[in-house]
Amino acid sequence: MTFIEAVLLGALQGLTEFLPVSSSGHLVLAETFLQLQIHPTDLQGFDVLLHVATALALLLVYAKTWKKILLSPMNKDAQHQKLLLYLVLATIPGAVAGLLLKDSIAEHFRSVTSVATALFVTGIVLLIAHRSRGKKGMQSMNLATVFAMGCAQACALVPGLSRSGLSISAGQVMGLKRQEALDFSFLMALPIIFGAFAVTAGDLLHGSIVMPELSTALIGFVASFFSSLLAIVFLRKFIARHSLAWFTLYLLPISIYILLWQ
Repeated sequence: MTFIEAVLLGALQGLTEFLPVSSSGHLVLAETFLQLQIHPTDLQGFDVLLHVATALALLLVYAKTWKKILLSPMNKDAQHQKLLLYLVLATIPGAVAGLLLKDSIAEHFRSVTSVATALFVTGIVLLIAHRSRGKKGMQSMNLATVFAMGCAQACALVPGLSRSGLSISAGQVMGLKRQEALDFSFLMALPIIFGAFAVTAGDLLHGSIVMPELSTALIGFVASFFSSLLAIVFLRKFIARHSLAWFTLYLLPISIYILLWQ
């Protein structure tokens, strides 16, 4: 993998991680287009590294919220203690699915056809959620909403199924406001991403997957981090006034084009 390829993949990861278009799906398409001669499980390691960069960007944006959440058990902040519990519960479906299905997904769901199909499904989900007019905030969530968003996040292990798109849509369908669903979706992304990195770090130590050389991995990491910051700021402003269904104008045409003319 060259420096230019690492920069392109890193920037693409950062921009698409938070937009409801599936970063993992777009990475598969980019990796195919660039004709990278790397085994899927090795590319998975690089992909997870890029996800850590996006998680750090997300942590920076939500630093004040995370500080309140993490300190809540000590200062008896019941509101943020409840939010902490919900974040733990929302992480469970994705963590279990990741541990059980990670290798299978890496081997069988990284084809262009699979990604295009998943992008189409993501677009349909966004259209369905567009009809929801939720009015609840995060503090009004119940366990059913948390479970639904957690399962939606777990489904997004498949490249092409957008983590943000599916989880925000699940929150909307369960009655959350768009902005509230987005904020909870972004908060619940951190544990699952860092968990995936921990597993990948173990695989690296055992030699079951490899990373590009350090300088190449680092440049991809930096590109992913800064493009993530841009994407987060944009989407938070966008969703305050607009539905995520607008992204179907991109998702449906590109998925149909790939399926028919790849």
